[in-house]
Amino acid sequence: MLLWIVKNRHTKKFAKLLNDLITPRLLGSVFFAIDYEALQSSSARRIPLGDILSEDTELIPDLLSQADPETARDLANTLLLNQGFEELTKKSLLARFIKIFPSIQSLVAADAESKEEQLLVSRESYERKREEYETIVSKKIPENSKAIATAREHGDLKENSEYKIAKQDQSVHMAQKTTLERELGRARITDFKEATADQVSVGSVVDVKLDSTGKTVRYTLLGVWDSVPEKNVISYKTPLGQALLGKKPGDLVKVKIGSSEEAYTVISITRHVDAG
Repeated sequence: MLLWIVKNRHTKKFAKLLNDLITPRLLGSVFFAIDYEALQSSSARRIPLGDILSEDTELIPDLLSQADPETARDLANTLLLNQGFEELTKKSLLARFIKIFPSIQSLVAADAESKEEQLLVSRESYERKREEYETIVSKKIPENSKAIATAREHGDLKENSEYKIAKQDQSVHMAQKTTLERELGRARITDFKEATADQVSVGSVVDVKLDSTGKTVRYTLLGVWDSVPEKNVISYKTPLGQALLGKKPGDLVKVKIGSSEEAYTVISITRHVDAG
């Protein structure tokens, strides 16, 4: 349906009917559909909505014609986080945003800087983070804006506790939004199939012996958002995860947490994807 709308927006037969639908909100829906299809597909097949967005040079300007700078910036962020476009295509599409809203150039610069260190994540954890981001952007922030507007109507802002609380909530939501944008922008989805049994890497299952007790413990090293401490599933970004990376059977690993230090000897390495 989205594809049909954007293809027929200027046709004599449907232009008048579709005119009210050609809005920034429709662009958000297009981005969501492209991202969803990319996340659901294990292949590199082409996505028709993505193709027309790239090939039709007037589509983004048409959809942004009613946008304010803040809405355009949010949509540009959505594009940066989208899994359905290659990096070169993203740059091309962002150039169309920047032509209309030059201030978005700073967003592109920040994105380039944030990608210096990518974060390896599982598909499942990425989708959870995206859902968290969408909840903040589409639900919490709009609800908070309404709460602020309602509190303003109650009079003196200096003595208005509802207004102060709503403004504090606003700061929290905006900080969360910014943090999630940066993290999602650095995320690279992996299925952990690149892990080997030769040395510890992201996607390894590692048996280690604690030198202090002689006890053997098994750890699974996964993405930054995959930690399940009660099951000994840890992020590769944790102190232990960082210490284990690159180690081979027989290597000694020392990890300092706070004022205490624990030593581990790597016993064996297997792959998470082979665990069944």
